[in-house]
This record gives sequence, C-alpha cells and structure tokens, in this order.
Amino acid sequence: ERVAEPTISDRTLLDRRPDPVESSAPKPDALAEESETDEVATPKAEDFRLLGVLGKLYVLLEGKEGLVLMDQHAAHERVLFEEMRRRMETGGVPSQALLVPLMVELAPRDFDLIAQNLETLTRLGVAAEPFGGNTLKIDTLPTFLKSDDPETFIHQVIDELRSASRQTSKMRLGEDMVATTVCRHAVKANDPLHPAELEKLLRDLLVCEMPYCCPHGRPTLIQIGYAELERKFGRRT
Repeated sequence: ERVAEPTISDRTLLDRRPDPVESSAPKPDALAEESETDEVATPKAEDFRLLGVLGKLYVLLEGKEGLVLMDQHAAHERVLFEEMRRRMETGGVPSQALLVPLMVELAPRDFDLIAQNLETLTRLGVAAEPFGGNTLKIDTLPTFLKSDDPETFIHQVIDELRSASRQTSKMRLGEDMVATTVCRHAVKANDPLHPAELEKLLRDLLVCEMPYCCPHGRPTLIQIGYAELERKFGRRT
C-alpha cells in the first residue's frame, strides 16, 4: 500500500508540538520494519539502491518493498534541523568568524528586539553586539549560511522575532527560527547533487529522530509498493 503522508499542518507542528520536538509525528509503516522486540525500526541506507533523480528534486530509490521517492529539499531540511537543534541544546550552532565585522543599521524598534534576544542569536551561531546608536555589530554567522548577503539574513531573523508570540519560550523560539532558517538554506529543487552526496543525504536522514517528515510536516519519503505497481500494470486485481 502507498505510504500515508504526514497530516500534521505547519502551524500544528510549530505551535503544538510536545518536547522533544515532533516526538508524536507518524512514521510510515510501509518503510518502517518490526524488530525482534516488536518495536518499529527505521530502515538503513544499505536497504536502498539509488536509481536516479526525477524532476531534479525527487530521488528514486529501490527498496525491499518497492519504489521509494525522497524529496531532497525536505530531507535536507530535516537533517539540518536536527543537527542545529542538537547544537542549540549543547551550546550553540557552529559559526564562522567574519574577516570584517558586519555593521547593520537598524530601526530603533528592530534594534531593541535584537538586543532582547542576543542569547537566542548566539545559539543560532550569530555573535552580535550593540555598536552605538542603533548599529549592530556582527562578528560571526552560522556556517550553514549560503547567502552572499548576510544583512538580509539578519533582517529575516528580525522578522521571525517580530512574528513570535511573547509567550514563546527562548528554546521554542530558537527551534521555530531554525525550522524557518533551514528551509531557506537547504538544498533546493534543481540543485544538482552527485550520487555520493545523495547517498550521504539518505544516510543522514535515516539516522534522524524523525526521518519521515521535514520540520514543517511535509513528507521526506514516500513509498510505492510492489503490490500497487502490480495493480497499476494489471498484474494484480
């Protein structure tokens, strides 16, 4: 049977998720296997054979039970999210020092918002400090940041802070910002990946705590079983 896609909405996942994050999200039974202790076991990367890429987005894999499609963007989001969340919980996201500090002039309201959330920025890999007036001095940025315009990234962070609820805890706020940030910086459709990179992405995904959906609830893996293929080709009724 076709794997049921996760039905958790973006808002439900971000606003109502328990701790640890998304611990109640469903696992597709068609991909998971029963272990000797009757616990659901996540398959290993060795259980799949890479076939190719469809539409420059969907990675085609041959599995034990049929054809498996992996969304490379959603999969990379999940991998980045869990890596960054672990880093946040243990001291902070890896950062890189800028050769020349970035000076960002902000509106007074935005400057005050940043000043109140410097701890959250530090956990995200951003080292920032006031530099007189409403100027913010940025010394480091997260290593995953691909943008050639780091100032745009800072304004995106401000937008996330502004839209967050006042009741949001600092850790939850950081997680929400991570979910949004990794979406912008994960590999996209049309981003060409070499076979070795695709195989590594699959390995990294399958060791995640929640490998079957991205941080926003979209599926990362969908399976079309042999039985369904046989029905489609008229070999089974």
